[in-house]
Amino acid sequence: MGKTALLDTGEEAARRIGLRVLRMTGAPTESGLPFAALHQVLWPVLDEVQDLAESQREPLERALGVRDGAPPEGFAVAGATHALLAHAATRRPVVLLLDDLQWADPSSIAVFGYLRRHLARLPLVLIGTTRESAADGLPGRLVDLEPLNDREAEQLLRTLHPWLPETARGRVLRAAGGNPLALHELPAQLRSVAPDHPAFRADFPTADAVVGPFGGLPLGTRLGGLYEDRVRALPDGIQHLLLVASLGGTYGQRLSVLRELAGQRTEMRWAKVLEHIRDSGLARPDTAEGSLVFRHPLVRAGLVHMASPAERRAGHRLLADGMPATHPQRIIHLAASAVGIDAELASLLHAKADSMAAQGGDAEAADMMARAAGLSPDSGTRAARLVAAAVMAAAGGRLRRSAELVSAAEAEARPGSPEPAAAYAFAVAYTRLQLGGDPTPSIELLPGALDLLAPPAGRHERSGLLEAVFFLLVVVAVHCGDERAWAAVERHATAVSGPALVCLRAWSGSSQTGPDAFDMSARLRETVPALPEDRETPAAWFLLWAAAGLDAVGEYDALVAPFARHHTFATQDFIDALRAHDAFLCGRWEESLAISCRGADTSAGHGHAFNEMLFLLNVGQVHAARGHGGSLTALESALSAHVGARHLRAITERLHGLQLLRALGQGRPDEAWRLARSLAAPGVVPPRAPWFHLTLVDWVQAAVESGHSEDARRRLRAVRAAGGAPASAHHAFLLTVADALAAPDEEAEARFAAVYATPGAKQWPFPLARAHLAHGVRLRRSSPGRHAPTAAVAHLRSAYAVFTRLGAAPWARRAFRELDPTVETAECVEGSEASHPLLSAQELRVAEYASRGLTNRQIGDLLGLSPRTVGSHLYKAFPKLGVTTRAGVARALEETRNARPTGSRGRQGRLGRGGRP
Repeated sequence: MGKTALLDTGEEAARRIGLRVLRMTGAPTESGLPFAALHQVLWPVLDEVQDLAESQREPLERALGVRDGAPPEGFAVAGATHALLAHAATRRPVVLLLDDLQWADPSSIAVFGYLRRHLARLPLVLIGTTRESAADGLPGRLVDLEPLNDREAEQLLRTLHPWLPETARGRVLRAAGGNPLALHELPAQLRSVAPDHPAFRADFPTADAVVGPFGGLPLGTRLGGLYEDRVRALPDGIQHLLLVASLGGTYGQRLSVLRELAGQRTEMRWAKVLEHIRDSGLARPDTAEGSLVFRHPLVRAGLVHMASPAERRAGHRLLADGMPATHPQRIIHLAASAVGIDAELASLLHAKADSMAAQGGDAEAADMMARAAGLSPDSGTRAARLVAAAVMAAAGGRLRRSAELVSAAEAEARPGSPEPAAAYAFAVAYTRLQLGGDPTPSIELLPGALDLLAPPAGRHERSGLLEAVFFLLVVVAVHCGDERAWAAVERHATAVSGPALVCLRAWSGSSQTGPDAFDMSARLRETVPALPEDRETPAAWFLLWAAAGLDAVGEYDALVAPFARHHTFATQDFIDALRAHDAFLCGRWEESLAISCRGADTSAGHGHAFNEMLFLLNVGQVHAARGHGGSLTALESALSAHVGARHLRAITERLHGLQLLRALGQGRPDEAWRLARSLAAPGVVPPRAPWFHLTLVDWVQAAVESGHSEDARRRLRAVRAAGGAPASAHHAFLLTVADALAAPDEEAEARFAAVYATPGAKQWPFPLARAHLAHGVRLRRSSPGRHAPTAAVAHLRSAYAVFTRLGAAPWARRAFRELDPTVETAECVEGSEASHPLLSAQELRVAEYASRGLTNRQIGDLLGLSPRTVGSHLYKAFPKLGVTTRAGVARALEETRNARPTGSRGRQGRLGRGGRP
């Protein structure tokens, strides 16, 4: 019953209609073995791997253990898995059923997540189940199997157990708590093991008095205990054999392995052993598959739960002794069977953890290293291994586990600090920044860590740690503006790789001139293909973060695609934050909002405060541009207290920039100018202000509209005086737009022409539309009168169309008012172009907007009405016009206009007929 039963039903349905089913079941003992879950899924189709290219076949076969060599990087395996399944699906559609993902290894989870994100064009369905939020890397729609409600639970109970006395039914329902398995198992178990249980008596007093299986234990413990009597009824040797099968995962459940172990634990014939197992109802042998199949995962979990620590250690030892020396799981079982101090085994585990981490399995390696620490003979060694485990856990995305390991290392090292100091500094700084949004440890600890790691001092440190520390300090410097952080990264710029240097230059906020200057966008494009095939993951971080710093929207996919398949260090949240910002710049605001809201929720759920702040800033961009004051105020309130106490200066400045953008859209120039001056004085370009370009157009527009055009030109002169060319095409475009907004009248036409002539200008629709709006306003006001000149109308229409498509209602209103200066007074002008023989002025305006395809919400934003009020006006207007749907409104308005007095076509001539301007 429950999630596994749903998968069983799905499997039956899929097979019935001819689909191919590939299935896996997670096991706790295999969760530390890279690609163990993937092995289960792909084993039935492994023969088809021969049809893949060698570049795909080799990493997949090494990952699955059918070819010698170290496991490859995760995304190489993911790409090969995708290719194999795509090939298999050409013959018949494939269904992947992934059960108990909470016990799947992180490397397999990463592959499943990659598959889920790339399924759209394949005849392939992926369905997974998990008991808890351990499968964080697997995206997709989540369906919680909530407990059955009272009516459903009672209906199921009556269907399954119609014999149950009425007096006992309520007790069972309360004890089961809506759990289908409990409803299935409890009554049968009670009747089997205790037919005279007091719950069956009519005079049984209250649920609180229930004993035995109905006792006041948590539901999971109660259900696990249901199988205890069956287990205890078995001979000791068979009990232990089933425990070994539970501990050993797929290896331990092989019938051939169990038969050999049975000979060591019992003198009973193998056939008799199988008979006992079948009769117990706990498991059954599947001779076709050659494995033991447990009745339910709770049986396996219950066997482990009931066993004493000594019995579990003995089971692990039996498995380790029975495995070949080269078997990858053997060392896991050796570690689980060890007691006390074992320096030799600790060294083996340390080496194994380092090997796993070097191959991209940091998440699994962390637990291996932590176990090595537990077996180590002295506190210094234990602390050092705990620090190493913390770094691995952080690299594998297990931030809470990393923080726990840091605390354990500190406890071991007291009264001193854990060593190695650089690794300890990185683990503390990274976890505190991500989990608490606190950059202070990074600023205080990482400059010294860089000094320790930089050559020649750090030549013996772990490879890659230098660049990981460097990257983290760049991120902190960007968001805090702390000169200690900037000084440290500048001091060690010569010690890091090319990608790291590109990242530093992209975010440093200072332009380079002279012989050392270089085009950062070009350097970025050159660096990606120059990376070696086995490139270290920090390079991926540097290049992605550099791309974000350059707003390399047009080149983003080209930058990510060549190496995204191969790196395993970058988290999906990091990539999603870049995608959301990129989508906003490119005018895909709904996509940006969806990614950011989902990312913020996910980050908040995992306690990743820093990532949550980045996503919320992306959400804020959309709200500010759309004039959603309430949403932006709530977001600002949530962020301000958090960032202020942590001195995240860049985030505070971006919040002020969003307030500035909202004020501009709502036509409040004086407020906008006050906010602009709080960001920077007219003739000053703030040092180390990597995001200043995002507010440059806003700052200049605020100055111009508030009557401070000369201040706007002073700021632009200061930007140019800072030296060097803009860092990227987008930066250059924003500077060109700002130049046009601030240009004196005699230079305006040439400056606006430069905006429109910029290659790729249309890929940044919002600033381009703002240029069209400003240009149209200039042209209209240079020709005073009722009708705007043709050139002005063209620019205003372009702006209005883009703002409407983006949902930027305040900006659309501004463009519309410039197109039609009478819009605000039309309702008061009898017989004007806004009158209609059948409709009120407000009904007419609503109907005209509806005829252009605007939604009720968009119309409401333009007119300051609620969507419900808009609907009410349309409800009244439709019968007056003789139409029943929005599709007929345009034609009905045109026909009624033909009967109107001459001169009533003013609006039609300016806005066009039956469509958007």
